[in-house]
Amino acid sequence: MKATDSAKAVILSLEKLQDGKEHSLPYPCNPPEIKVGLPDINPGRVKLAKSLVEKAVKMHKIFTIQGPYPVIRAALKARGWIEQRMPQQVQQRLNSDSRSNDAEEDNSEETEKEKEPDRLHSLMSRLVRNEMVYFYWTNRRDAISTNNLQKEQIVNHFAKAGSFTTKAGLCVNLRNLHWFDTADPDSFFPRCYKLAARDEKQAFIEDYRRTACTSLLKYVVEKDQNIQWNEIYQNFQDVQWLKKQNKLRCKRLVPSETVTTALKVCQEYLESLEHGDIDKSLEALLTQEQWEGFLNSYYLVAHGGAHIEKRENFVSSCKAMLQKLEKVSPQLGIDGTQNIWIIKPGAKSRGRGIKCEKRLDQILRLVNIDPTLIKESKWVVQKYIEKPFLIHDTKFDVRQWFLVTDWNPLTVWFYKKCYLRFSTQPYSLDTLDSSVHLCNNSIQKHLRPSHQRHHCIPPHNMWLDDQFKAFLASQGKDALWETVVVPGMKTTVIHALQTAQDLIESRKNTFELYGADFMLDLSLHPWLIEINASPTMAPSTCVTAQLCTAVQEDTLRVVLDRRVDRSANTGDFQLIYRQAAVEVPQYLGINLVVEGVAVKNPCVLPPLKSSQLSSSKRWGAVKEKESAPEKVQPLPKVIQKAQENKTSSEASPALPPEPSISRVAIHLPVTVLSVDGGSNFEHFSKKHAEVLKVQPTTATEKKQASLRLVMFNPNSPVK
Repeated sequence: MKATDSAKAVILSLEKLQDGKEHSLPYPCNPPEIKVGLPDINPGRVKLAKSLVEKAVKMHKIFTIQGPYPVIRAALKARGWIEQRMPQQVQQRLNSDSRSNDAEEDNSEETEKEKEPDRLHSLMSRLVRNEMVYFYWTNRRDAISTNNLQKEQIVNHFAKAGSFTTKAGLCVNLRNLHWFDTADPDSFFPRCYKLAARDEKQAFIEDYRRTACTSLLKYVVEKDQNIQWNEIYQNFQDVQWLKKQNKLRCKRLVPSETVTTALKVCQEYLESLEHGDIDKSLEALLTQEQWEGFLNSYYLVAHGGAHIEKRENFVSSCKAMLQKLEKVSPQLGIDGTQNIWIIKPGAKSRGRGIKCEKRLDQILRLVNIDPTLIKESKWVVQKYIEKPFLIHDTKFDVRQWFLVTDWNPLTVWFYKKCYLRFSTQPYSLDTLDSSVHLCNNSIQKHLRPSHQRHHCIPPHNMWLDDQFKAFLASQGKDALWETVVVPGMKTTVIHALQTAQDLIESRKNTFELYGADFMLDLSLHPWLIEINASPTMAPSTCVTAQLCTAVQEDTLRVVLDRRVDRSANTGDFQLIYRQAAVEVPQYLGINLVVEGVAVKNPCVLPPLKSSQLSSSKRWGAVKEKESAPEKVQPLPKVIQKAQENKTSSEASPALPPEPSISRVAIHLPVTVLSVDGGSNFEHFSKKHAEVLKVQPTTATEKKQASLRLVMFNPNSPVK
């Protein structure tokens, strides 16, 4: 073994060094202390390392880790695995590129520092440097080429998983859910559009305009409710009430026709859904100039606080229209009145490049700034959840892990633990700053928490799920966690994976851990925001230090321990979905064959009687008639003339029967791959079929000339 020989070489070099010291001393005294560059190697330690290496190689327990994953490294070593360390230059290059677009892992200052390996493990790592690796853990999907892996090698990434771990991919895939399930993606995923596509851009513009109409109706209804609420407490707040009324009088009035237009657009939308009229668009209802005027009026009301003329006359009609829309629009409850949309680069993570906007012209202008992202179809615009469930008036989202161990059959494991991430500022729609609306820890960790935020929210901006359950119990909603939140997240994860199943390159001995981000609405219904590949495992806070360590250890329990013992403990991972296996037939190539059968004339022709004319004259007459088509006589006269001249000529021999069409098999040339997956190819020979006219040589043969089908022997040369 090469590794063993290298260890012997190190020992021999040390022995030679000691011999040189002894023979170079001219006097019998203690030699001076000499510092040697090579480390001191204990023979007992070398013997132990060699035995452990031999055992690990025999049991296929060699692993490689790219990136600082001390939990994974320690858990594998505890199971008797030996690490084959990557060269330092390769490790640094991969770590520098690890911040890929769809990977969330951030190996910056918040990552736990890797402990220096002890000498025993360093020696064993050197001894296995030429052995095959049987377990790869990387934070980049393209760090390992799955096409070059052996069947027994395990890797923690599936190929082409970016079809649902990017914002653009998830946006497109969920539209195909109706092919897999009866669920409506609009019931768990805020509507989303790729602005680089011309048709989707137009669909977004129509959606924005329609949402502006519904938002205006909501504004009318909510304003009336606020006035009724203020009237109840008018006796206690007379001064403030008068001030508000004075401000309303000073504000600009918007004509009541704006509400009429909004009602008309919503009614037209309901009729289009009822009749399934997909060809009808809102462009036919209003012109471009009319839409611009309507949106300007809407901006004055919703964003500028302008007063609507005779608003109280439209409250009942607005309520009735919203009730109708609620039956057909599952996202009406999260839309709000501001019509805010969130713009995301389609293939980035950790909140990079995300902005919130509420004006149509600003959204389109923001997208057109970067032509590179437009060309690569990377911009995604998604409806912002304006009415989320808040904790102490602060926005949060939920990070939920799940594990996929196979794509055929689709096998999904759901982690029972999760954690919450808060923003640093109290929630408000008066500002669109990222400190208020984005909960990514990569953004919030650089911001200072507001003094106005509730003291129960910790400075590190995270909660365990147990803390959230306690908060729900204090609000009398503790039962909703197990009946609404958790089942909703499980169902959403399964639906997202179903739509991507046909796009993923399934491979046995492969697994992948994902992190899904959810938001909760006022009824605690979960809404999927995005799915991250390589979710961060950095112990940046006390919450992630506890949960990220546990999820990594439990991942190895599912992937490794359960392979040996099906009843092994899987920690907090729960199997929530296992699809029935679909048999995929082995591809052996296609033999293209064109086959034919004999064709018989369904119409029986009258038999031709022998003519007294010579066959040469008869055939000549036919040829003359063929050369002069305009002089051709009708067929009955020809037969009659032949019967009249029957006695003047000898009986001509009967015409040969018409040749029937024989069964022909033409084998087209195809290339067939060998079954064993090698590079040898079999080429089928080319067989030609030609139809030739046989030229008559004698007078008799001229009389009996006909078309014959000649098949060449495939082994004979073709001229």
